[in-house]
Amino acid sequence: MEEYKYISSDTNVWFDFNCISKIDLPFRMPYKYIMYKEALRDEIISPPELLETLVKNGLEGVDITIEEFYYAEELGNKYVKLSVYDRIALSIAKKRGIVLLTGDGALRKAAESEGVPVLGTIGLLDELHDNKLISTLIYRSCL
Repeated sequence: MEEYKYISSDTNVWFDFNCISKIDLPFRMPYKYIMYKEALRDEIISPPELLETLVKNGLEGVDITIEEFYYAEELGNKYVKLSVYDRIALSIAKKRGIVLLTGDGALRKAAESEGVPVLGTIGLLDELHDNKLISTLIYRSCL
């Protein structure tokens, strides 16, 4: 059985990959992307088919634990620029000991301050290329 690395996902990376019509690429990595169920429903609304495509490819909506909920509340006092869903994505990553997938500058800084590893769109493209899951031609066209 193949082992997967779990990643807590923010929404903006999915918009990046959708913008370049390469929404399937991140799912080539041996990662399980997870996102708070309500964030999926509330933030991925345009284009209308994007949410269905992401879920079909493997993005999984998850519930948060009470511990993650309270930690997200604490983060709100420290990082006032973060949205509720940004704080929840960070809380999930921190409490589950997994990577946070985001391109949001304020969220990245908060994650680094909280000791949470961060991966963004370009980093994900680098990993896809380094692992020979996309060609140099596709890599360059995505950049």
